Amino acid sequence: MLQNFYPHLLVFHGLLRWVVLAAAVAAIFVALSGWSGTKPASTNLGRFSIIFVIAMDIEFLSGLLLYFGASPITRAALANIGEALKYHEPRFFAVEHTALMFLAVICAHVGGALSRKGRTDLMKYRGAAIAYTISLLLMLSGIPWWRPLLRLGS
Repeated sequence: MLQNFYPHLLVFHGLLRWVVLAAAVAAIFVALSGWSGTKPASTNLGRFSIIFVIAMDIEFLSGLLLYFGASPITRAALANIGEALKYHEPRFFAVEHTALMFLAVICAHVGGALSRKGRTDLMKYRGAAIAYTISLLLMLSGIPWWRPLLRLGS
């Protein structure tokens, strides 16, 4: 059933990627604004943290739908994982992309938690900045840059 939605999910997943990347950059800039420790934690830190984490979660959920049902690449790879690991594209989507993005989601959530629950304002800003930067680097390393950067149709 999900196979019928593959082109639509892929377009959604590809477009939302840009929202997630923009949210990550914005959250990093807000977190870096308090790096010096002289700035009290502001509502902007919380807002941009929530926007980034929610965008990451929606992107990850759409990716899971692609991974476990809609994508013919991962369905074929999971059917014969030993053979899939020999080739770049099935290996990338079955293992590398998925693992890197999962780690990026974890880092985003850690940053969100640190931005809310850090002991001091300095810890809130620095913890969020470090976690969000690691999350962004993981995302950038896990994006399939050889595929179309903007996919608007099937």
